[in-house]
Amino acid sequence: MDNIKESTHIHNNTDEKNLLISVFINIFITVIEIIGSFFSGSLALLSDAMHNLSDSASLLISYFAILIGKREKNLKKTYGYKRAEIIAALFNIILLFFVCIYIIIDAIHRINKPETIKPSLMLLIAIIGFLGNGISVILLFKNARESINIKSAFLHLLTDTISSIAVILISIILLFIPIFIIDSIFSVLLALYIIKEGLGIFFKSLNILMQATPENIDNEKIRQRLLNDNFLKIKDIHHIHSWDITPGETIFDAHIVVEKSDLIHSDFIICKINEILENEFGIKHITIQLESTNFDHNTKCEL
Repeated sequence: MDNIKESTHIHNNTDEKNLLISVFINIFITVIEIIGSFFSGSLALLSDAMHNLSDSASLLISYFAILIGKREKNLKKTYGYKRAEIIAALFNIILLFFVCIYIIIDAIHRINKPETIKPSLMLLIAIIGFLGNGISVILLFKNARESINIKSAFLHLLTDTISSIAVILISIILLFIPIFIIDSIFSVLLALYIIKEGLGIFFKSLNILMQATPENIDNEKIRQRLLNDNFLKIKDIHHIHSWDITPGETIFDAHIVVEKSDLIHSDFIICKINEILENEFGIKHITIQLESTNFDHNTKCEL
């Protein structure tokens, strides 16, 4: 057991270290690309810089998620502090949307009045961005297979690496074919792509904060599965609720109605329900209220 704890501790420390290195690399790339965009006149570099900035935020969220995960629950924060990750993600996405809208407006203006771009400087900065993103991808590759949290950050960096390759290709094209409108068109496409990807995170974060039923959970399917179980002999299920504290951590509660004579087997019924929900639906945080068929929510409590 001690060896397992020590291994987990080392694993978490490695995650934190690699994430922090990736954060600093991405912040460095963002600053370089913003400066490079100013001097080269490339809007595509600015778009890529904003993509890197969003990835830096995502990496920081993943980093703090690991730190927050270490904090113990308390009487005031009975579910812990994991919702902080969702709030930060929602804030970052909204901010990113405003940046993308600005880039699209500027790009449309440049399409109407093309500006001169320095493709050689653009190429140099794009190569620096590609190398930085490549190093970050390598750092997180191993841990991405073991942690959903790290995997989400890894996928962000992977798409950023692909976007850097696209900027490199565009700058090479502009070296030989100086049609500068290509830079503006690509900026619009990249900004729209970032918005498209961001919308998924936006709605997912919003659904979690609104305690909506998770996409991977079908409450009616769960209800039918429990009602049709021959061992449980459940007569009815109502007041079903399921929601996520954070992605992958689902809370489930329900009122289970059985014959009054079966209440003597309450421990077995609850244990069996927990077993079904965990093994078949991946739900571990479960609260069950058992009621007899004679129970009426509208009557006063009497012995």
